[in-house]
Amino acid sequence: MLGSLVLSGLAGCDKDKLKGPEAEVHKAEMKLSLPAVPAFDLPPAPSDGSHTVKELRVKGKKLLETDITVKGVITWTYDCPTAIRQPGMSDKDLQKMIEADPSKCERPKFYIGDAADTPAEKSLWVVEVPRPYYKVELERLPKDELRNPPADRCDAKADPKKSACPPYKVGDQVEITGTWRLTSPHSERNSDGLLVYKRMKNVTQTWDSPVIEPKPGATSPSGPAKPSPQDVVNRGSKSSG
Repeated sequence: MLGSLVLSGLAGCDKDKLKGPEAEVHKAEMKLSLPAVPAFDLPPAPSDGSHTVKELRVKGKKLLETDITVKGVITWTYDCPTAIRQPGMSDKDLQKMIEADPSKCERPKFYIGDAADTPAEKSLWVVEVPRPYYKVELERLPKDELRNPPADRCDAKADPKKSACPPYKVGDQVEITGTWRLTSPHSERNSDGLLVYKRMKNVTQTWDSPVIEPKPGATSPSGPAKPSPQDVVNRGSKSSG
């Protein structure tokens, strides 16, 4: 029995030797007070059936390929002269370049956000915005076509209240109706979605898209495609060659 106690004592000593020193780092008893996780709930949808920009960016996929109305503030607009101006180019030379080849300009577009300070990356694209005829189109397109412009064009000299071309600038409060899609008819793409323009109400400028009845002889939207600015330029080059 004495031998067993001795062996047990020796085993205990060996175990203590193998144990090593106590760790100097101890668990902190302090409890951290972390901030609450912010809520990502969307604000209530407008009662008139329209949509907000944030709503469409968060859960807009279910509305794809449908016509919707979005309310917001214009945060950016595309300006062709600013976009294509070359260093040192005068206003006169810039205008000549655009008139000679309007295909250098992209189609009119703008961004809208839920607030005036919404950054571009959180804004919503509005594309296929109607524009005035280019000078080369006024010179070369048939008179009948100029008298009956398609939905995406207008006469710059026409009464603004009767024109399909909307007035707009950064900071304007607007209501846009269009088709919610991922691509536009002219191949603009946005994986977050874009709005293909149909009509607009500019609350700031007290302007609303007029109801334009098709004139006799006008080409319907489902008819042949209208020539692009480049088509018009090419047509003029062939006739003069």
